[in-house]
Amino acid sequence: MTTALVAAAAALAAVVKGMLGMGFPPVATPLITTLVGAQTAVVSVAIPGFLQNAVQAWGGRAHLRDIRSLAPLLATLVVGSLLGAYLLTALPVHLVTLLVGVSVMIYAGLALLRIEPVLPKRGTAALGAATGFVAGVFGGATGTFAPILAVYLAATRPDKYRFTAVIALLLFVGQVPQLIGYATLGLFTRERLMLSAIMLPPAALGFALGTVIRSRVSQGAFAVVVRWALLLIGLRLVIDALL
Repeated sequence: MTTALVAAAAALAAVVKGMLGMGFPPVATPLITTLVGAQTAVVSVAIPGFLQNAVQAWGGRAHLRDIRSLAPLLATLVVGSLLGAYLLTALPVHLVTLLVGVSVMIYAGLALLRIEPVLPKRGTAALGAATGFVAGVFGGATGTFAPILAVYLAATRPDKYRFTAVIALLLFVGQVPQLIGYATLGLFTRERLMLSAIMLPPAALGFALGTVIRSRVSQGAFAVVVRWALLLIGLRLVIDALL
């Protein structure tokens, strides 16, 4: 039963990823957390999420030219991700659950509010570096890099094709040290690797379906429903952790 539910969660999350360009960990992690616990969910979701980001970044490679301005962000993202991977092992289970819930609520809340700040003309490099570090720490500890990175990237006002390609690249780069950290710290147990393997086929199908749906269904309406659902799921995880 657990295996079927994990596969269903991965498929649903992949549909969201295919449609919106991001959202696999924010959708899959809280759903799977309720089945196997926060740490196992964060670690097992990382591999299928990494592969999807690799595919999406490669598919949008034509829109990845002239990204030198992101160098400070990419550098600190790597450092922060390694630190976050360590925190996943050091923090108590209920705190990890709380962080997952909060990160999902932030992701859903920002998306629902459509917060799109504008970057200042000065200090962009420093702001990018700070954003990368915070996003890396949060992503390494919870598996969810997207909220902070998406807000920063949206502030640079890219078109939708560049946004999808760049966010996939940022998530991919952030996950490389994350995965290395998890492996070094012994977090990839046999059980978790099996869960990752179980997720791969339904995630691949969901990703392909989401890509097709993007052109045929109102993306805006679907996104609103998903974000409200995530907000409620995140709230439940926060309440469970606090109790």
